Amino acid sequence: MTMDAPPSKIRKLDCTSVTKLEVHPILDPALTCETIASTSFQALNLVNKQVIGQIIGRLNELPESFQHLKRVGKDGSVLISETEESAKQIIIGLKNDDVRIEDLKTVSVPSKKPSTRRQFEVSKLLWSTSFHPNHEVEKLLDGSFLTDSLREYVIRYTQRVLEMSDGCIAVQSNSILSSGCPSTHPLGHPVMEMVRNLQKRTGSDYLGTGSDVFLVNEPCAMCSMALVHFRIKRLFYVRNSKNGVLKDDGWQLHLEPSINHHYEVFRVNLYDESGSNLDNVDSNSLCTLAE
Repeated sequence: MTMDAPPSKIRKLDCTSVTKLEVHPILDPALTCETIASTSFQALNLVNKQVIGQIIGRLNELPESFQHLKRVGKDGSVLISETEESAKQIIIGLKNDDVRIEDLKTVSVPSKKPSTRRQFEVSKLLWSTSFHPNHEVEKLLDGSFLTDSLREYVIRYTQRVLEMSDGCIAVQSNSILSSGCPSTHPLGHPVMEMVRNLQKRTGSDYLGTGSDVFLVNEPCAMCSMALVHFRIKRLFYVRNSKNGVLKDDGWQLHLEPSINHHYEVFRVNLYDESGSNLDNVDSNSLCTLAE
């Protein structure tokens, strides 16, 4: 296997030379999507609104997949059933003169619970919907997660890993836990070498539980799975790799439901006052072995 030649020179970075820092979280498409799927539902438009509470008390709960919907819409319509036939049977069973089959109507409702505030804003235009925001996710979406302290932290260790040309650094409690560069070993990828160089620990703790990992190149499937077993908290990488499995339009292995640990992934871009990209991006880079 071969590896593209590393940049001949890496510019020294510090917090003053970096005028623009982009830290792009690689999230589940279900979170970044601003639209919401809809489906049809049968609702009852009661003429006598005073009996709404009485009617709701006699209805069964909505199916589990529709628990995110509020029973009564903004116009006072009451959700009855997914199908017209079952809705009619429910109305007949109520035996109430204020509830008539001819008052049934088909409405559009969000078919899934909104995951973000953006999705909630779209959902409520269809039908009144419950929503409990995940504040950490909202910070990732609006960029407020990138505090001044995190900015300096990312710059510091991104510079360190870039100085290694194609390196990998694990950071724990703001100190370097282990580092590694590609070797000619059959499994000598940067991540694997970082794990190999980690001092042996006693006890049952996972090697890098809660640590952050900084990489030049997006890791391949083998390295990404190694980071699952390493139990890292966050991964920051600089360049997309041809064989990487974390990028937005890739496999996104870190989001795979079947794995037993998940970590956050961020793509880092650094710029100086001239707008030049300080990471010398090489789109042909690989997560691979040394030549």
